Amino acid sequence: MNIQTKSSAILLLLSGLAVSCAQTNDSLSVEPSSAVSFVDVSAQVELVTESNWKYGGPSVSDIDGNGRYDFLLTNHDTTPVQLFMANENNTYTEITNIYPRVDLHGISAGDYDGDGDNDVLLSLGGGNGLTPQPQRLLRNDDGSFTDVTQEAGIGDLGARGRSVRWVDIDNDGDLDFMQVNAAKMVKESQPRNILFENNGNGTFRYVPSPAFEDIEAERVLITDFNNDHVLDIIAFTSYDKTTVWQGNGDFTFTDVTQKVLPSDSNGYEGTITVAQADIDNDGDLDYYLARGKLYYTIANNAVSFDEEKGRLDLRDQGSKSHDGITLFAEGELLLSDFYHFPRANLLEFMPVFLGADKKQVVTPSEALAVAQTDAKGFPELVDKTGWYLGYMGNNKWRFEWMLEDNLAWDIRASIHGVSRYQAPWTPQVLSVPDVLLRNDNGVLVDVSHRLPEASNTNTWGVTTGDFDNNGYEDFFVYRFGELKARVADLMLLNTGEGGFEVMTEHGATSEIGQDSHGDGGVAFDYNQDGKVDILSGDDDNGKWHLYENQTQSSNNYVQINVGYSPKGTDPYGAKIWVITDTETHYKLIGSSSANHSQSLLNLTHFGTGQETHITKVHVRWRDGYEQTLTELSINQTLSVGEKPAS
Repeated sequence: MNIQTKSSAILLLLSGLAVSCAQTNDSLSVEPSSAVSFVDVSAQVELVTESNWKYGGPSVSDIDGNGRYDFLLTNHDTTPVQLFMANENNTYTEITNIYPRVDLHGISAGDYDGDGDNDVLLSLGGGNGLTPQPQRLLRNDDGSFTDVTQEAGIGDLGARGRSVRWVDIDNDGDLDFMQVNAAKMVKESQPRNILFENNGNGTFRYVPSPAFEDIEAERVLITDFNNDHVLDIIAFTSYDKTTVWQGNGDFTFTDVTQKVLPSDSNGYEGTITVAQADIDNDGDLDYYLARGKLYYTIANNAVSFDEEKGRLDLRDQGSKSHDGITLFAEGELLLSDFYHFPRANLLEFMPVFLGADKKQVVTPSEALAVAQTDAKGFPELVDKTGWYLGYMGNNKWRFEWMLEDNLAWDIRASIHGVSRYQAPWTPQVLSVPDVLLRNDNGVLVDVSHRLPEASNTNTWGVTTGDFDNNGYEDFFVYRFGELKARVADLMLLNTGEGGFEVMTEHGATSEIGQDSHGDGGVAFDYNQDGKVDILSGDDDNGKWHLYENQTQSSNNYVQINVGYSPKGTDPYGAKIWVITDTETHYKLIGSSSANHSQSLLNLTHFGTGQETHITKVHVRWRDGYEQTLTELSINQTLSVGEKPAS
């Protein structure tokens, strides 16, 4: 029996045992091997960032091939692209001015020219459909980044850019890429989603792919759900159904959603991020769907009310509308954080009018106290864009807002001193239950009942890693939180017996209570100590944070640095199996989760629990080349493959 056949036989046997156990074990929560603990080391490692908008998580990869992970960070349209390069002493140095400030969405890094360092793709917005943009390609020449969009032949096709993905679509050994965009809002002849084939000489060519070009999605996860060694995609967006597309290896994809997803799934609308991990060690990839509501959906009669603090936060739509709410307060009201999400500079500011005579005051971005005597009565006519507040007597206030046209993406306000409120409408419920799909030989089975109740919330992101090294992949889930207050994210620790234990006191959310929201992140071992750390971005005026895993545990691990195959094929799409005496651990190299950006996690980490011996490490690159290491000790970093000559 040759190595490949023998390895396949072992995997098949273990897969069958694991599936059998998973299907019969209904345990929902068993104590994990240990709790986990993190500390924010952002300042210590010199990860200095501003409080800004985000856009769906970072891109993490080994940019220069030195065996350490680097970070590409997006702050949407508020700052230039940020690149932080790892140093040998576990600190980071920012490389400035690799690209100026733009309407930046997804980022991805990959070695398209085979010179051993990762080049960068940027996905740019299209001015709400009025100015479609091509993606930008930054060629990396030993740490110097050059915009080669035009000379690479990709400057003439673009749209409302959302996500970019490096992927070897035709399995010929070099990286092609796909551009996944928002729906077209202007009449244009160009396709919505676009595929580019790598010509092998530093240029690309557009390849028509009708079914792919019409996919209704703004994000995709590159995966291999059926283990046929041809990469597939899971396509999703917050406002429509999730679909599964099988790759055919020829720049075409087949919609297999009906065959793969549960028949009663209703499409899992509202999916914002998807993570992939082999949660049951059966040799295939399972999927966690983080689901929730984004800005535009939230902006419709959304209210957060903290009765203890007397604080009411409000968000509503910025389109033509007129609405209101009744407040009760014994004393004065304190107004703050009145804001509108700008929409093409159509509204400079939204005025605030007090009382029956509509006395205009400065729009309170900071705190503004309003006594009952300052706002007596309420106007008979509300006919101009603005906020209206009036005191009606008996501790009763009337608060209304009006927009004469579609002037903003959303409007927001906070009022302090409120004892209770009444609304003629039901405040919007933001919770959307997350989904866990177990892969049974290429068919995805909904096992969401195994998730804790805490996952039924508004979640924007999810990443995966074995945070306690017990041998089973866990999930870290990012919660949007309250309208104006960050809440603790969820650590879901895989018990290995079909269930997850939820933790919120883990230390990996630093700005609890602050004016920010959970967005997304990536899990990896930044300091190579055998523990999985987390890089997170807090949205809506939050910062980037690096959380170091300081869990005390007797569990073991092994890390494998997967390089290039002898044929010169980079690690994207490679598969790796770590086989111990009792378990088979499996990963697909690429991005462990997907929102708008894409990571390349080829410095792989595996927890092995109490196992002290590794029988085999087996790697298969996408070009078909395989390499096996046998009889290995734990708690070390191994290297497999090569680094090509530049």
